[in-house]
Amino acid sequence: MKRNIVNLFILAVATIMVTSCNDKYPIKYDDSNVIVGMSSTSLKVKENGNGSFGLYLGAVTGTPATDVVLQVSTDGIASPAVEGTDFTLSSKNVNVSVGVTMVTVNPIDNSVFTGDKSFRVTIASNSKNYETAVQQTITVTIVDDEHPLKNWIGTYTVAAASYGKPGAWDEEWTVTTSPVAGDLTKLALLGISEGNKPAIATFNTNTMTVVIETPQNLGQIYGKADPYWGEIYYGTDVLFGLVGNDWANTSDGILAANSGNKLTGTIEANGTIKIDRIAPVLRYSTTNYVVWDMFNTTWTKL
Repeated sequence: MKRNIVNLFILAVATIMVTSCNDKYPIKYDDSNVIVGMSSTSLKVKENGNGSFGLYLGAVTGTPATDVVLQVSTDGIASPAVEGTDFTLSSKNVNVSVGVTMVTVNPIDNSVFTGDKSFRVTIASNSKNYETAVQQTITVTIVDDEHPLKNWIGTYTVAAASYGKPGAWDEEWTVTTSPVAGDLTKLALLGISEGNKPAIATFNTNTMTVVIETPQNLGQIYGKADPYWGEIYYGTDVLFGLVGNDWANTSDGILAANSGNKLTGTIEANGTIKIDRIAPVLRYSTTNYVVWDMFNTTWTKL
């Protein structure tokens, strides 16, 4: 009986202490854990389409929404997009709840090629004065769809038929073509022989031809690391004769003799490109090289 009385006394004291502590030091949620930010750093939108970016409110469920004010700027952008002329936003005053709220970018399409244009959107303030994330700005690029070579801009699957061992040595490349700033007749072709540097090609929509001056540096081809690099040549019979041979030396004069040749192919309105006798050359140094193969290529736009 005495033990029961003692236990009840201890329980009563503990209850009083806990109650007093809760009154004096109530448990509160630390709203410094609430944060507002952009969900991405960049966005590309086609001029004849639209796109969206996200604003997020990172907080526990039930945290009050906040009204976010967005600011558009073009400071330091070489080709700025003008709000109201080149694009509009669905809103620059956005009510953001816990999670992600999307803002739509609506480009204003026109029939004049002016090149890609960009602008920035920044979180200027929010009504709850929640903390703003480091990532509070997004750069939006409007991709012009009036480029005269637009039919041939995009991503291609390239079927490369081998001359060295037809069938056995055939290859397939993924090549991305993109405009060259300041020249509406040229495109950069990235991915030939899996190279990480683009070759520059000139397109003629009157004759429906494409020309690649050679040699051009393709960067590291076929995953070869430094000091290897690749070059693209027109595959003459002399160069083809070196396919499969051991390392040659530039002292033989063959590469020099083949410099300046042009790869000439055909283009079709549906985007198809055909270029024959592409000869990738793998270089180990300024003196040593291997002619990898010679290919007849068909480019199919995805």
